[in-house]
Formats: sequence, structure tokens, C-alpha cells
Amino acid sequence: MKKKIALFLTLLLAACSAGCGKEETPAPAAEGQEVQTEIRLAECGLAYTIPEEWVTMEDANLIPASYVDLEGEIYAKIQYNFVPSENMAALDDPDSDIPVEELMTPVFTLLAAREDNLESEAVQDELALWRSQKELPAQEGFRYYYLTDYASGISHFSKDAQKIYNSLAEKLPALEESIETFPPDEAAAQAAAEENGQYLNFISTSLEGENVTSAIFYDYDLTVVNFWASYCYPNINELDTLETFYQELRKKHPNVNFVQVIIDTPNEEAESVAAKAYEEAGVTFGSILPDQNLANWIINNLNGLPTTIFVDKTGKTFSLKIEGMQDAAYYMETTETMLESAGE
Repeated sequence: MKKKIALFLTLLLAACSAGCGKEETPAPAAEGQEVQTEIRLAECGLAYTIPEEWVTMEDANLIPASYVDLEGEIYAKIQYNFVPSENMAALDDPDSDIPVEELMTPVFTLLAAREDNLESEAVQDELALWRSQKELPAQEGFRYYYLTDYASGISHFSKDAQKIYNSLAEKLPALEESIETFPPDEAAAQAAAEENGQYLNFISTSLEGENVTSAIFYDYDLTVVNFWASYCYPNINELDTLETFYQELRKKHPNVNFVQVIIDTPNEEAESVAAKAYEEAGVTFGSILPDQNLANWIINNLNGLPTTIFVDKTGKTFSLKIEGMQDAAYYMETTETMLESAGE
């Protein structure tokens, strides 16, 4: 299998974060289409050139990911990850129970942090992941790093995959020579953050330990998302009602899904309480344990629990929120109204 490098940026973290260079970076190129190698990410304050060899190399499955967190200890991070061809199917399978970190390994990271945050735990933890830490030219209160030689290594890959990874790594010095730093466009980052804050983006697991991502929204015209916490149990507990609603929803509107986010997870004790509550209510709908990105969205958008929102097939949230417990009929009536507005 030959797979061209995918030059796109995947939102990873922080509700007040944005994928850098959204307009400058193209979607994955179709076979035979020229791939852009000159990357300039204004919000991150970074520009670089992808080695031509990476574009044409057999099985060089590279997945770039980035974020900007305006208030975070790490201001910006751009990371390119290598996925062996034999792992691509599992990576694309939302039902795969193989951890993502076992399917891919970073090739390099570009890091930006404000000078005041250099000694922070987040920055130091990130630097510790790499054996090679080269500082790039500073810009107006920002410090930049080029990180290579991932400390965890690639021994878990097959010999063929290790060979490809090492071939990619051979071009890292050339990439380093192309890197340019400049003052980041924080206004553009803020605007992008506000836009991205309307979307639910996450890479996490369910209460049962199954992988679940925001791709779950893509197969439905509308998804109803309820936010709850194990510490609400047993006093605030509408799981019976939500299960009834979910079963009726499956019959009347199979193009609409329902899931619940348990906001005080991942946590062993909270998961145990939630699992007990789910078993008592006979819950069959899906659950989500929030990752950092989803947790930050919750902090910035919810006033209390339980809260129910509506999400379209792109992951974009509607402004309407249902706050507090309701009966199944109310949930169904409101969902049908929202389905009409979503363009059923």
C-alpha cells in the first residue's frame, strides 16, 4: 500500500484551543495530486518545509496533529506521527481496543511556550519525552523547541515499520534547517478558538473501555449528548428515563443517536459507581469518558448537571441546552424539534 503524507492538522486539546494553520494547510491529497510541502502556521508562529522524500516514500503514513492553547502552559504544539501500514486498519476502526499510542509513534514535535511557562510541569513533561531537544530562535516572549528522537523508541513496531521510521528520521536535519519562527498571531488564534469551541472534539474511551472519538457524530443526522457525573448518584439519577428515551429514539428516529458523557471520569472510583448505576438501570446507550479537550469544553460551556445538548453530524453543537432532569416525552419532543432545525 502506498499512502501519501496527509497534510492536515487534527485538533487535540483545550476548549480555548484551535488547530493551527487551518487555512494554510490542505486536506489529504488524492492520489496523483500535488501535496503542499511549504507549511506556515500563523497562529503557532512557525513555518517549515516537509521533506520531498516524505511525500513520495512508500508507506510513509504520517499524521500531523496540532493545537494552540492561548492560556495553556504549552502555547502551541505541532507533532507528526508515523503509523505503520499494518496498524492503519485498527487506527481507522472506532471499535478497536488497541490504545492509539501503540498504533503510532511521533517522529518530531515543534513546541512553543511563553517564557514564563518554561519551567511548568506541562512543558517539562513534554521535553522529557524526547532525547533531542533543540531550542529555536525566540520571538517576543515565546520560546520554541524542535524535539526529535522519541524516548520510548520504536521497538514495538515490526522490522519493516522500523526501517520506514528510520528513513523518515534521516530527513529530520533537513527539516530543521527549514524551520522559521516568528511572533504568533494570537488574534487569529483567538478567533479560531471561538469557532472551534462550537465543536465537540475528543479521542477517548467508553465506560466499557472501548475507543470512542468525535467520529461517532458523523453517522447520524443528530446526536443527543447528556452530561452527568457519578457523584450525582443516587440523588440525581435519570438513567432509567434516558434508557427509555434511547429505546424510543432507536425505533422512531434511527438517524439520531444518544450518548452520555460521565464528566468525573476517567477515575477508577467514579467509573465503578457509574458502572453500578448503569447496571441497575439496564443502560444500553453509549458512554464517553472525557479526554482533556472534552473536559475543557465542559468547564467552559456547562452550568450544572445534568445538561443535555444536541450535536450535528459534523460535531458542531447547537445553542439549545436542556438543563436539569426531564421526562422521556420532553426529551423526545425537543429532539424532534431539533431534528427539524438540523434539516431532516
